[in-house]
Amino acid sequence: MKFKNSGRMLLALVVSLGLGFCITSCSTNFTAGYIYVTGSQYNQIGAFNIRNNTGNLTAVPGQPFGSGGTDPIRSLVASTGRFLYVLNAGAESTTDNADGSQTASYSGSNIAVFSIGGYGNLAPQQTYATAGTGPIRIQFSSTGAFLYVLEKYMPVSGSTETGVHMSGPTTDYPCKDASDPTLWHPRGDIAAYSVDTTTGRLSLLTNNQQTPLTVFPVGCDPIDMKVTSAYALVAENGPEPTINETSGLAPGAEQTVFEYAINSTSGQLTTTQNTELSTGAIQISTITTDVASKYLYVADTAKNEIRYFTIGTGGLLQAVNGSPAPNDSTASNPVAMISDSKSQFLYVANAGPNSGISNPASEITAFTIAANGVLNPVAGQPFPTDSGPQCILEDPTNQYIYTANFNAGTVRGSSLDPNSGNLTDLRNNSSYATVGNPTWCTVSSHVN
Repeated sequence: MKFKNSGRMLLALVVSLGLGFCITSCSTNFTAGYIYVTGSQYNQIGAFNIRNNTGNLTAVPGQPFGSGGTDPIRSLVASTGRFLYVLNAGAESTTDNADGSQTASYSGSNIAVFSIGGYGNLAPQQTYATAGTGPIRIQFSSTGAFLYVLEKYMPVSGSTETGVHMSGPTTDYPCKDASDPTLWHPRGDIAAYSVDTTTGRLSLLTNNQQTPLTVFPVGCDPIDMKVTSAYALVAENGPEPTINETSGLAPGAEQTVFEYAINSTSGQLTTTQNTELSTGAIQISTITTDVASKYLYVADTAKNEIRYFTIGTGGLLQAVNGSPAPNDSTASNPVAMISDSKSQFLYVANAGPNSGISNPASEITAFTIAANGVLNPVAGQPFPTDSGPQCILEDPTNQYIYTANFNAGTVRGSSLDPNSGNLTDLRNNSSYATVGNPTWCTVSSHVN
C-alpha cells in the first residue's frame, strides 16, 4: 500500500507524537527512592519504592524484613545510600537488688546494619551492642563518617548496674527520677562511632577529653537529638545534675538543650561555652533544624507550640523575635518535624490525643520560614494524615511529604507545592498499608 505525500507526513506526525508522549511519560515514571518503615509489633522493617511521577508507593519484593533486634524505634540510611542502620531499643525490665537499688536492663537492644540491594531489598550485615543503656535516637554526622547514638543512661564506672538507683544522689547517680523522687539514676550519654562507608561497619570512639569514658555525658532524661555539621544538640526532660541539686527543681521543671561541638575530622565531641540552654518549654517532644542549620526548632506538647532559636557563633542559641509560634488549635501532640529541602517551610506531624484508627486530630501543621526566621502558618493548613503519625519526611526529589502512622498502620503521602508549601493528596492513592505499627521512617535516594 502506498501513501501520498500528505498521508506520509500525517503518519510521521502521529508516530512522532506517540514517541514523544512515550518518552515524556516513561522518562518520568521511575523509582525515585525507597522508604523504610520500622515497626514495633513484629520487630519488622517495611519497604516501599517511590514512583517519581505520582509519589505512589509499591512494596519492595520480600518485605517486611526482620529488624535484627527488639522494638526498632529509629532508622537512617548512610550517605552512600548503600546501608540502612536500625536502632533497636530493646525490651526493658527492672530488677530489685539486695541493697535496695533497682537495675534497668534491655534485651534485644542494638544497632543493626543492613545492606541495600537491588530493588530496595535488605540483607542483614552486623549488629552492634550499644555502649550505654536505653538507646533512643541515632543520627549521622553531616559527612556520614560518624554515627551518634543518644542513650538514656551512661555506663557507671566499676559497676554493672544501669538505670535507676535508690541510694542517690551520688556522682554516678545524680538524676532524680521523674516518677519516683526516692530514686536516682545516671545521666544520659551520646555514644560515637566511626563509619566505614565501604563496608558499613562501626567502630566505637572513646572519649578523649574524659578518659576512661567510652561515651560523652549529657544531662538528665534526654529526649531527642539533632546533629548538624558543627553541633550535636540534645533536648532534655530534666535539668543538668548541677542545676537539679542546687535549685531544688523537680525533674522536668527546666527543659533544656545540651550542646556538644563536633570535630569533623575525628568525630570527637567537646562542650562549648554555650553548653546548655533553658528553652522555656514545659514538655519537649522533639527538636529539629532547618536544612541550613541556621535555626533550631523545639516542639512543646504541653503548650502546643513551636519555640525556635538561631544557632549562632560557638553554638550560641538565642530565641528569635516572634518565638514561640502557636500550633494550630485543632492539633495536639506534635511528635516529629522536618524542614523542606530549601528551608522555606517547617512541617509538624501531630499524633493527636487518642489511639483510635480514625483520629481526626492527627494532622500535619505547616509554617513558612521567613528570611528573619519568623514562623507563620501556611495557608490552608493543617493538612490531613492518617492516625498516629510518628515520623515525617520529604522524598529525594523534593516533590512529596510522607508520614508513617502507628495507629492506622499506614504510610501516607502528599504532594508538596514548592511555592506555597501546600500539601495535597497524591494521585490514585495516598495511604499504603504496612505491617504492624510503624515507629519511624527513613528514605534512600540510591536506586539500582
